Amino acid sequence: MLIPVILSGGAGTRLWPASRRGYPKPFMRLGGQDSLLAQTFKRAVAVADGGEVLTVTGRDYHGLTCETYAAIASDIDTRFLLEPAGRNTAPAILLAALDIEARHGGEALMLVLPAD
Repeated sequence: MLIPVILSGGAGTRLWPASRRGYPKPFMRLGGQDSLLAQTFKRAVAVADGGEVLTVTGRDYHGLTCETYAAIASDIDTRFLLEPAGRNTAPAILLAALDIEARHGGEALMLVLPAD
């Protein structure tokens, strides 16, 4: 079983003022019609052989992320791990790995996809 994991965190401060804390880089449209998050979610759905996509994001972005996903595919099992504060990439990947192992066992594979 392959579980795509989307990492959608960070404020995108290197792209300020276009990217800001209230509307970070994953929600921006750069070079296309869809936001970076929407593009990443479409790629994840295409390879989610178990029908599940796991997203690690901040609590502040959960609602906007749900809206983005609902506009693309409503039949996918979207799961979220909400970070109370950003802790960078490695801890987010570890959190996802532990969650997937607890729910699917050690044989499940994960594909990590940054949304930015």
